[in-house]
Amino acid sequence: MSKFIRLSQEQRDNLVAYLDGELDEKTTQEIEQALASSPVARHEVDMLARSWDMLSALPTHRASGEFAETTVAMLRAVDEKGPKLPGDQVYRQIRRLMTLCIWIGFLTACGYVGYATTRHWIPNESEALLEDYDIINHLDMYRDSLTPTSPETPRKPTEFLEILNSKRTFSEHDEHGSP
Repeated sequence: MSKFIRLSQEQRDNLVAYLDGELDEKTTQEIEQALASSPVARHEVDMLARSWDMLSALPTHRASGEFAETTVAMLRAVDEKGPKLPGDQVYRQIRRLMTLCIWIGFLTACGYVGYATTRHWIPNESEALLEDYDIINHLDMYRDSLTPTSPETPRKPTEFLEILNSKRTFSEHDEHGSP
């Protein structure tokens, strides 16, 4: 019993070209050697040849002139658009990234403006206390100066201011506190 030799995938791909006589000499000789030594390979070529014969037996139809015109017009439209370049997708991604960066920058700027606005116009109780820190720090001393040191010699609450006025400590300043 003879050994069955099957055609390789490359040889099987070249069978149609072999039947049409379109192969070079070297490839044609390889396929002919495989056909001479293998009944399985001959069977595959025979089945392929029969399939082509059956296709030839089918009736052929001519396309109308309108069909040819619309097909050619569609092909021209595709050619006018041009082939899609791989760079188109890169540019599209860069455009999306730039749009995202612009939005992030815009939202960051809005957040900063909102923060600065609220910090400027909304009063902060801590800031008011810090501005009056010197007065708050010496508040006990000021209270002591307004309260009597002994019950026998009571002081009036304005006595401290009268003493300051008599010493002329603030005499060089006008009523509004500016020189």
